[in-house]
Order: sequence, then C-alpha cells, then structure tokens
Amino acid sequence: MIGRLRTRLGLYAPIQTPDALGGAKVTWAFQRLIWGAVEPRNLTETRENGRLAVTQSYRVTIRYRRNFPERARLMWGSRLLRVIAASDPDTRGERLHLICEEEQQ
Repeated sequence: MIGRLRTRLGLYAPIQTPDALGGAKVTWAFQRLIWGAVEPRNLTETRENGRLAVTQSYRVTIRYRRNFPERARLMWGSRLLRVIAASDPDTRGERLHLICEEEQQ
C-alpha cells in the first residue's frame, strides 16, 4: 500500500468564527501534508441556469487517521477537492477511502 501513496496532498479543516450578525464565517486552515493515491471516478454533466456544469469525482486513498475532520478539503497541486465521505473499507484501521469532488475556483 505504501508504494501506491505517492501523491502529496494538503489537508485543510474548517474553522468557524462568529460574525456580528449572529452567523458564522468559515475559513479553511491548513492541518498537514499527507500522502495519498488519487483515482478519477465519475464525470457528471448537468445543466444549471442554462449552462453546462461538469463535476469530476475522485477516490483518494490515504493512511488511516482516527480524527479525520468531518468536513475537509484536500489541495492537490492547483486543484481543490471537497471531501464528501470517508470510510475505512476493511475496518482494519490501515487506510481511508475518501470520495471527493473537485471544486471549481
């Protein structure tokens, strides 16, 4: 497994700070660099407001982290991946599979 995890990713977690109107402002804080394997999955095309919107999804495999953030983002080169779901595929605590969607910047 270690030989497959050769892509360097930046892990970002959200930090909420209250604003003056009773809401919250979300900023993303860098947590650490991690190694993973990125595999393209589905490419979905939808129409939004008369324009074509394309969504690319990926499966990212990383080493198991017990306290993986519930909402997270991964920076992969210049691409920003939003983590949709995280699962331990064989419940052995060795790796996590992350289902991610690329965010358009």
